[in-house]
Amino acid sequence: MEKLYHYILQKESDVGLLRPTNEDSVLTLVHPEDDFKLLAVADGMGGKEYGDICSNYVVKVIGEWFLSKHKEFFLDLSFVKDELVDIILHCNEHFLSSYGENIVGTTLTLALVLARETIVVHLGDSRCYFYKEHILTQVTEDDSDVWLYHKYQGIRKEWLRYFSTSNIINNCIGISKDSCKPHVYIFPNDIYQSIIITSDGVTDLVADNRIRNILETDIKSACKKLVYEAVHVNQNLFIPSELKKLSYDYYIVPSQGRDNASVVLFSKI
Repeated sequence: MEKLYHYILQKESDVGLLRPTNEDSVLTLVHPEDDFKLLAVADGMGGKEYGDICSNYVVKVIGEWFLSKHKEFFLDLSFVKDELVDIILHCNEHFLSSYGENIVGTTLTLALVLARETIVVHLGDSRCYFYKEHILTQVTEDDSDVWLYHKYQGIRKEWLRYFSTSNIINNCIGISKDSCKPHVYIFPNDIYQSIIITSDGVTDLVADNRIRNILETDIKSACKKLVYEAVHVNQNLFIPSELKKLSYDYYIVPSQGRDNASVVLFSKI
């Protein structure tokens, strides 16, 4: 495929200020035979053991699969999609057989940029966004109970960060057979200029409008800036008075650097 544009492909991850280890794993790859790109963020689940091993294993297996395939393989989207799902289910079975149920777990959000389409695969609460012409659109939905308050009860998305149960997810790799259900989406490449994938350690602290502002003003340093703001900048967050009136949950203010923070980015320039 002829390369029709210049691009940025970058990644950034930080352990944060409170966690002893970084349980996020990030990946950016370009296929050796063509201009296909793979971006991924896997967030080892807090409260479970071996989160770093789990997340690293998943991105390693997917990265090796991507690099091992001949470029002609990626022409058939149905084969690509099916193999990605099979790999994720294989990883799930590997963790269950190695550790047992409810021991290890990781989220996964990835984007595979092909000649004309992009495949997005998602489990958990890391987020994939598309950006184009000053509009930032979240194209995944968080696999969490609190997301349902936003989806069905009209709770503003930015308020979900204050829910004490916001870190509880219901779809991931490694916990059980029933809780591993990959979402797969296919989008035409012309609907975005940039793809950005973030762990919840970023979006719990940095609002969508700030993500959009950074993409607009400094795309070449976007990953570094977003991770730095999540970890080191006081966001001056406070629980909205309107939310306090609603007894959905026990509310807390997320503190800077409380979690690992990771971002990967692909952008046409």
